[in-house]
Amino acid sequence: MASFRRYLVLSGIGGLLANGALAAGATWLVSSGTIAALLPYPTVTLLLTLILGGFSLAEMPMMVLVMRRLAVERRGNVGFVLGLNALFVFFAAVYGAPVLLITGNLWWGLGLCGLGVVRLAASLLFVHEP
Repeated sequence: MASFRRYLVLSGIGGLLANGALAAGATWLVSSGTIAALLPYPTVTLLLTLILGGFSLAEMPMMVLVMRRLAVERRGNVGFVLGLNALFVFFAAVYGAPVLLITGNLWWGLGLCGLGVVRLAASLLFVHEP
């Protein structure tokens, strides 16, 4: 495995760990009763999940394209691409945590947080070393 690929995997794993920490924290807050669900209605849950899930999925091709362009342009951009990859993978939890905290629905919220794995797979498949 080339050095860039290895670091891309490691930065993605770092993003997944941060994703998991945010998801676990939000899940604990909801399941322990520390934070009561603000809008626990099924219609609101579905609407919020569709909106945030749509943003999460629509963002993926754009971010992969940006990382590809940055990696190809200059060798000096490698550190920036790796940091952006970690942030890209982590950001799935930023879309999932509001569903967890606002609606209290663990399944939909954790499902959106789980898109971090799909994001990692997309970056590993489509971002190549310079």
